[in-house]
Amino acid sequence: MDISNLPPHIRQQILGLISEPQQNNDENGNSGGNNKNNLINNEKVSNVLIDLTSDLKIENFNIFNKESLNQLEKNGYLIIDNFLNDLNKINLIYDESYNQFKENKLIEAGMNKGTDKWKDKSIRGDYIQWIHRDSNSRIQDKDLSSTIPNINYLLDKLDLIKNEFDNAIPNFNSIKTQTQLAVYLKGGRYIKHRDSFYSSESLTISRRITMIYYINKDWKKGDGGELRLYTNNPNNTNQKESKQLDEFIDIEPIADRLLIFLSPFLEHEVLQCNFEPRIAITTWIY
Repeated sequence: MDISNLPPHIRQQILGLISEPQQNNDENGNSGGNNKNNLINNEKVSNVLIDLTSDLKIENFNIFNKESLNQLEKNGYLIIDNFLNDLNKINLIYDESYNQFKENKLIEAGMNKGTDKWKDKSIRGDYIQWIHRDSNSRIQDKDLSSTIPNINYLLDKLDLIKNEFDNAIPNFNSIKTQTQLAVYLKGGRYIKHRDSFYSSESLTISRRITMIYYINKDWKKGDGGELRLYTNNPNNTNQKESKQLDEFIDIEPIADRLLIFLSPFLEHEVLQCNFEPRIAITTWIY
């Protein structure tokens, strides 16, 4: 790929990725040596904090409670296993997702937008499909809708999370959601990045909450494709100053696991896949 026309900060990140071997990590998830982070980072970290715990309307709780929302706000992430707890639904969602890929409905993912868009599988190697729903939670593409009824069922369940945020958290006031189906094949990865950037000076509507649902039924250790989540959370102003920027946890992409994290704050990457397909459905709350 010709990187000469890319912005300087992105060229520097890519050249650092290409020229420097990755250092070994210690058992606590801290990277050794002084290698550069493989981070696509073209904006500053958000200076707008996300308040999920003030003046909660506990009568509107159904999925969450005070403790889980405090964990999401302070730690920056929350894991819900057995989210659907329905093996038949899980299998149907897997089949619908993989069929979309096999029928060539997904496209190779790229970086940036419009004329600045570029692609490089060594940086981002997934195939994606956007699933657009209207204000009545109906998939806008009727042909697509008829082929993925069980994915739509999942999106209804994820909408319940958005609704609970709106009803239980004063001033959360979600704007919209956006959903993407992503499939990785063997060798696919996505280097370290954040899902959104915004500030009090910006009028841009940005992603606040990332929800990733995994459907990898037979995943086992050694298959790769874990989501490496860097746990430094600028949203938690009380976190220990000693917390290292490169501390992380590796989250296994097992079936029926829902990972929720703060989009503007937690850096993350998809580790190289040693199996295929790795399937995930992501919904962002704006």
